[in-house]
Amino acid sequence: MIRQFLTVAVAISSFTAYAQEMGPKISTKEPTVTITAKLDNAPNDTMVILMEPYTGEFDSAIIRNHQFTITRPMTKGGSVYILQIGAASEKSGTVLYLEPGKINITGKGPFFKDAKYTGDLWVKEWQEVAKLTSPHEGDGKRLVELEAMYRKAMEVGDEDKAEAYAKEGGEVEARMVKSYKNWIATHRNSGISGYLMTCYIKSPKERDSIYNTLGEHAKASRILMRYKYPGKVDPSPLTVHVGDGEAPGMPKQLKVGEVAPDFSLPDTNGKMVSLSDFKGKYVFIDFWASWCGPCKPQIPFLKAAYEKYKNKNFAMMAISLDSKREAWIKAIEKHELPWLNLSSLKGWGDTAATAYGISYVPSNVLIGPDGKIIAKDLYDEKIELKLAEQFNNPTALTK
Repeated sequence: MIRQFLTVAVAISSFTAYAQEMGPKISTKEPTVTITAKLDNAPNDTMVILMEPYTGEFDSAIIRNHQFTITRPMTKGGSVYILQIGAASEKSGTVLYLEPGKINITGKGPFFKDAKYTGDLWVKEWQEVAKLTSPHEGDGKRLVELEAMYRKAMEVGDEDKAEAYAKEGGEVEARMVKSYKNWIATHRNSGISGYLMTCYIKSPKERDSIYNTLGEHAKASRILMRYKYPGKVDPSPLTVHVGDGEAPGMPKQLKVGEVAPDFSLPDTNGKMVSLSDFKGKYVFIDFWASWCGPCKPQIPFLKAAYEKYKNKNFAMMAISLDSKREAWIKAIEKHELPWLNLSSLKGWGDTAATAYGISYVPSNVLIGPDGKIIAKDLYDEKIELKLAEQFNNPTALTK
């Protein structure tokens, strides 16, 4: 659950494009939340950390007589926290939604497995949502199994099986999202609805539509205040975990108009290729991976754009976030990708992906002849439309 939460916690922060200019109204009162815990076999004299992973804010306590108490200010409203006993691991931690009030935890310990949570209404609601989103039972467990089978199939280049797993996975995920929407619909004034909305509803329009149906208490949660007023309630998050593998700390997101970072990566023959090799040209960089299901529908659009502009002042390259060479090469051959294909085969550890702040695939960047970013994340027909806009511009550089 902790790893799953670290994946989606960043999603709370990523919707900055939908902010309004007016600022948040933060209460000047000092409401608090008090956590009391008694775990029969909890290790005495061990530190307990309560951390808000979005900002890194934390409180601590020492376990005495297998018990501990933490009280922290909650002036900004409800949010999701990690409660950790001792060294960080999934076994010794749990994820909690907290808002002003009280929560009591009891169990046989040494950690939080099979613990009982009681207290204010939001405690009961969080237990419902934790079960609903759990990767250890029901549809959540099945989705984890399908993801593992999908990766294994892609590693050996069996795209037929991979596509079948991806299809079933999509159906399972759709059922899960439907259950989240149903929960929100019956808990419109719960701060936890904000957690489900920001973490699991992908469509910006749908998120905004759901937001407009929520009650004032839900909207006053720290989660939804961040959503509505990004950067004004809390700073940017600390780390990110996304996709197949981990991105160990993402740099600032590059913006349109900024200079594109240079990089050097090997092609399929091991020859090093640098972005600077294409100085003075339009360069379209596609970040993808052989295991990426959503990347495949983009291939026809990429091919159409490549064929139309390959003989102009234009270059297209694909940077794969694969870690297995065999799977990468098989995917290139199967889909007949004619452009320049590059990969360090380091997965999410790829230096170019890190330099460009890539946290999901497919993702792409269009760079102009001056080396500055023109556009990001162009999909479907928008790829060719954006290129047409550039090449039909009288000031565009052509050969």
